[in-house]
Order: sequence, then structure tokens, then C-alpha cells
Amino acid sequence: MSDNYIDKAGLNGTTNLLSAANGGRHVKKWARSRPDVILAALIFITTFLIFWFSPVHQVTDSSYSMLLSQSLWQHRSFTLDDYAIPRMKPLYQDNAFKDGEIYQLEVVNNHLYYFFPPGSSVLSVPFVFVMNQLGISAARADGSYNLNGEVQLEAILAALLMAAAAVTFFLIARLELPFKWSLLVALGAALGTQVWSTASRAMWSDTWGVLISAVVIYFLLAAGTGKREIKPVLLATLLAWSYFVRPTSSIAIVAITAYLFLHQRRYILRFLITGAAWLAAFFAYSWIHFGKLLPNYYSASRLNFHSFGPALTGHLISPSRGLLVYTPALVFLVYLLLRYRRGITQRRLVRLALFVIVGHLIVISGFDHWWGGFCYGSRLTAGLVPWLVLLAVLGLKARLSGAATAAAKTSRLAWAAQLSLGAVLLAASVFINARGAIARETWLWNVYPVNVDRQPERLWSWREPQMLAGLVQPPLPRDFPPATGEIDFVADNSARHLWYGWSGPEAEVRWTDGPEAALIFSANPASDILFQIKLAPFVVERSHPQQRVNINLNGQLVQRLTLTSNAPQVHEFVLPRQQLRSKNILTFELPDARSPKSLGINDDLRVLGIAVWWIRFADPNNPAQIASRVNEVKTP
Repeated sequence: MSDNYIDKAGLNGTTNLLSAANGGRHVKKWARSRPDVILAALIFITTFLIFWFSPVHQVTDSSYSMLLSQSLWQHRSFTLDDYAIPRMKPLYQDNAFKDGEIYQLEVVNNHLYYFFPPGSSVLSVPFVFVMNQLGISAARADGSYNLNGEVQLEAILAALLMAAAAVTFFLIARLELPFKWSLLVALGAALGTQVWSTASRAMWSDTWGVLISAVVIYFLLAAGTGKREIKPVLLATLLAWSYFVRPTSSIAIVAITAYLFLHQRRYILRFLITGAAWLAAFFAYSWIHFGKLLPNYYSASRLNFHSFGPALTGHLISPSRGLLVYTPALVFLVYLLLRYRRGITQRRLVRLALFVIVGHLIVISGFDHWWGGFCYGSRLTAGLVPWLVLLAVLGLKARLSGAATAAAKTSRLAWAAQLSLGAVLLAASVFINARGAIARETWLWNVYPVNVDRQPERLWSWREPQMLAGLVQPPLPRDFPPATGEIDFVADNSARHLWYGWSGPEAEVRWTDGPEAALIFSANPASDILFQIKLAPFVVERSHPQQRVNINLNGQLVQRLTLTSNAPQVHEFVLPRQQLRSKNILTFELPDARSPKSLGINDDLRVLGIAVWWIRFADPNNPAQIASRVNEVKTP
């Protein structure tokens, strides 16, 4: 190799190093000139990771929504007829004939359709297409429905969309607020509201709706501050799709149409023509598929306002559904708007936001099933979050812009007190919404100890608010069933004996779910009771070889088991009269309980300890009662 070559190589290397150094300086200069872009990217990444790794996924109404997206690109069809979905006897429910108990599907002219709004599924088609190419699908190879695939798709997409919403909140705030306050608004709205506890958990119809509404509000505020001109065609298109995603968006459409007519009339004609074109297309879709101008879900007859008063009160202050309870930071927002109302510059937008919020609350209070079934907190008000962000931005702007002129009137101590109050309320909001996204117990609250749809009075109980499920025990039932005979744990009447820590019944058994489970019963404390139980532990060879069970009667240990075989066995022990009371609690401590998912077995998130077939209460001095059941072991 020649020296000349070496010199050239060295020269080239030096030149490359200098270029890289200059490039680094350019990157730093670019970063300093565009801090908003850098911070927006960090907000997106941070919130996406938080949303994605939060373990609770609320796939209920949205089941089959990703399958519909798949059907649209695979079969170019809004029907789900091409998939192997069981056809059951149609059941009339919620203004439509459903596919039996599958309430997410309706049957129209012998075709299967997704019952809920189609907008989310249509908008999700590109994402589902890409994920299908990567091997994640809502349908198996044989065409049957793949719930696990559906959950994966929804979890990723919901996290992406709500991370994008967090960035949009930041951009909204930057139109009026300094850098650090905009960051606070964005993260507070993303983590301290239903964005984290609901919209990022699954593809609820509000998930796309929140993002679309946030973009609409950005354009409205940008126009109000003179930083952008309204684009009526784009605005009408966004609003149309917000309606296709969720019909309650019609309130915002009416309000924004009136706003443009009153204050931006030069845009109204193009806005109305575009909106009418989209509405005509939606009418055509509905007429072709359902023979009516609007799908069944959009029917106004679903509103009857029979329970308007309790429903409206519940949406605001219910311990398990109240907006003010689950987003206490709103108390500080109300304070800001009232205290600094004279300093608000965008008063037209404030009136617009208040109209949308009040109208939304009125409409969702028109449903008899106002609590929204199985969900967490104030789900039905999730669509209001972008409008609350707008009010927060305008309220903070009024406070900050008036800070200098009011310095003589407002002491630093008073300002610090305001900030402290706001910080405490925001921290409480983040904690409450984090529980809905992280703690499985808050999701199971919908079913245990009693199904909330069957006993909606639970929504008003401060003794067991949903946000504290798993942190506090549910209240003891009033009635303790008697300790008599055998209780089959799959039978309906077994639920009377279950207090907390139990999963639902399966084919032959019922599993514990959590590190502790409890039974209740009444008894005559004058005599001993022989307690028999047929159970099997959750054990896995090598990875999880044993299950310890400590059984306590009214807080005192009566039996300790160490189980290593998953074969069912019958165990018996005496409940001594010295520890018995008229009302008794039998607890099973399960320090080794684990979820199958944590062991890599399957996707079951339940924290399993023991499976129970039956329990039996018998008189230890009466052989006829004891019988020979102790030796009976059935293969599970």
C-alpha cells in the first residue's frame, strides 16, 4: 500500500470527521431552534410507552372492530359474513337484533354487521393492514375470531392514537402558553384524565374521537389567535368523521356550525357543502346496508331521559362514574375560569366549549343505562377531554397574563397556594386514572362481588368506589348464608358464600384470583364444623412448583397446606367452635399465586392460586353427614 494512498485516506477521514462535527453542530442548532418539535417527540414517545405498557385492556364494546377493519381491506365489505363467526338465534336488544349474546354484532337481512359506529374501523384500516402483514390478526387461519389478536391490535393502536392526542394537546397549549405550562397541560390531560384510564385502553369509539376533536380545537384556537386561517373543507371533514366515529359528536358539529355562522361567515358555505357531502355519503352507506338513513346505533329513540336527574348527577359526582370524582383537577379549572374570567381573551371559544360540554352531559344522561356498563370511571365523558384542555389553556392564559398587572394585589403566598392546590388535584387525577389503566382489580370491580349492571346501586357506594378496588376490601354482605351441606362452586347459589378474591365459574371449577380469597357463612358457634374442600393448586413443573395455602377462620389460622401436584384432592379440617361466630369469614392466603401470563403459559392475567370444585360443611360427630365424599376425586 502506497504512502500516497495512506495520506489520501487520512485526509478523507479527517474531512469526514470535520463534516460529522459540523453536522453535529447543525443538529444542535436545529434542536435549539425547534424545541417544540423535540418536546413533542418526547411527549409522544413517553406517553406511548406508558399507555402501551399499562396492563389493563378494556376490550368490550370494541370487540370485532379490528375484524371489521380487516374485512374492509381483505374482502372490501362492511359485513363479517366471510369469517367463521357462530350464528345464533337473533336476540332483540338495544334497538337491534343481535347475534345471540354477542351484543357487538347485529343481524340485518341475514348479514352480520358490527353494531357500534363504523368510523373507527374505517380509519383503522391502514394500521390493521400493516399489522396483518406482521402476523397480528383478529382472525385465525380458519376464519374464526381471534380475540387475542384483536386485543393486541387495539392495545397498540389506542396507545398510538392517544400519544398523538397528547402531542396535539401540547400544540394547542403552545398557541397561548409558555413552554413549561404547555408541557404541564399536555401531560396532565394525557395522564390525569380518561385518556389514560379509558381511551388508551382499547379502541372505544371515543379513542379516535378524542384525537379528531383535539385537532379540530387546535385549528379553531389557531384561527382565533390569528396564527392560522380556518380551512373549512378540512374542518368539515374532521367533524364529519368525528360523527362517524361517535354520534354524540353531533353536539360539537351543531355548536361549531353556529360559531362559524356567527363569527366566521365567509367560510360557512364551503363548510356546509363539504359537511352535506359527507353526510350524504353516510346516508348512502346506511341505506345500502340497513335500508334506513342511519344505522340502528345512531337512532335517537335510544334516548328516553327516564332517569335524567340521577343520570346527570351520576355523571358528575358518582363515586364510581363521576367526572368530578375521577378528574378532580377540574375543580381547579373551574376556579381558574371563575377567578380570572375578566382576563379571558377567547371568550367566544369558551362559550363554544361550555355549550359542547353541557350538551354532551345532557345527551348522555338520556340513556337508562347511563353508567356505560363495564368500564372505568367516567367513560362516557371521555370525549370532553379536548374541550376541557381548551378551557384549561384559556384559563391559565388569563391567570398568567394578569399576573404582572395584579402583582400588587396578589401576594406570592397566594399564588403559591393556588399552585399547590392545582398540583394536589392534578396528582390525585393522575393517581385515579392510573389505577384504571394499571390495577386489574378496578376492572374486575364491574363484576365482583356483584355485576354492576345487575346492581347499579353500587355506583353510589362510597364504601367501595371503583378507583379503590384492590386497595380496600369490598363491604361485607348483609346476609351470611348458613353453613349447611355441600356447595357446588359452579352453581349460581355459590356466589352467596363468596366475598372477594374469586374468578367467575368455569366448566367444573372456580379459581381464586389474587393473593387472598374469602368465604362467608353463618353457623351455630356451640359446636365444631367439619370443613371439606375439593381443590387443585395452580402449579407448573420447574417454573412454579408449589402453592402454599394458609386458611384462617375469623383471623386465626386453622390449616396450612403446601401443594405440589395439580391433581385435585379433597382436604378436610375442623373449624373449632372456639373460633366460630354467628357470622364467619374463612380466608385463603395464597402467597404463591401467579398469573399464567407471568409464567409465559398463555395470556391469562388472573393471579391464580387454587381451583375449587366444591366445599362441604358437616357435623364431625355425624358419620352420615360426612359420608364417603372425602375419597371422591374427579378428573378436572
